[in-house]
Amino acid sequence: MTDGVEAFPCGTHAQIVGLASKPALNEEHCVSRGPNPDNAERVTVITRSGSCLSLRPSNLRLAELLPGSRVAVVGLTKAAQYNGQLGEVHSWHGDRWIVDLDSKERKSFRSDNLVIVPAAVPSRKRAAEEPVVEAKRLKTVDLKDLESNDEARIAKALVRLMHEHPIVAQKCICCLASKQTVTVMYELGQHLTDKRNDGLIRRPLKEGEKVKGIEELDAAEQCVMIAERRARALAGMCRINFCDLLGFLKQGFKEPQFERARAAAQ
Repeated sequence: MTDGVEAFPCGTHAQIVGLASKPALNEEHCVSRGPNPDNAERVTVITRSGSCLSLRPSNLRLAELLPGSRVAVVGLTKAAQYNGQLGEVHSWHGDRWIVDLDSKERKSFRSDNLVIVPAAVPSRKRAAEEPVVEAKRLKTVDLKDLESNDEARIAKALVRLMHEHPIVAQKCICCLASKQTVTVMYELGQHLTDKRNDGLIRRPLKEGEKVKGIEELDAAEQCVMIAERRARALAGMCRINFCDLLGFLKQGFKEPQFERARAAAQ
């Protein structure tokens, strides 16, 4: 949790927490519209429903909007017909997010006109369907390199792990494919994420398995080749834990989100 109104400038995404007066709003996502002009100690936010609230910074937890995030459109005045529409963030362009709306339109919106829509909590059945990967423990030297601030060092560690553990290269492809649409990478990402394109690996490649659209290629080999060429970009993703990349590596090549879902289902 972050103190200070200055931590929530206009367009910052957050979750509401610890609100005693309206507990039903806790865990709901919102977007900041900046400091409340009538109370400098509070932040004006808009929720998915379009409600405008004035909250203390202590009741807000920072959230990150990323390509692949589900969002709701809020607070538009000139194009109010889009308010309430849902879509998926495609990319960042200039000062706006490009969003593929469920209505099949592609539109650009300012950050302060979007609210994150969290993924539904997986049911017991769905949690059981997620791939169960045998946990592996990282070597101490690899863990130290991955947690370094030196991206060149992180990149070298990632390349080592890609060659030692093919699942690492596959996870890297999931992360890369969520931001790019290069043909081979896209097809691999579609397969590995089960067409979710959210950076989370759901269908690890089996030995010798072919991927639709690139059947003539060795899919596992392509994962390593592509990921290795983009090791520096992946190092940056690792530093910010983009698509839970660092969490995946630290948890023995398991998706943290799926592990939490399994724990909740038990």
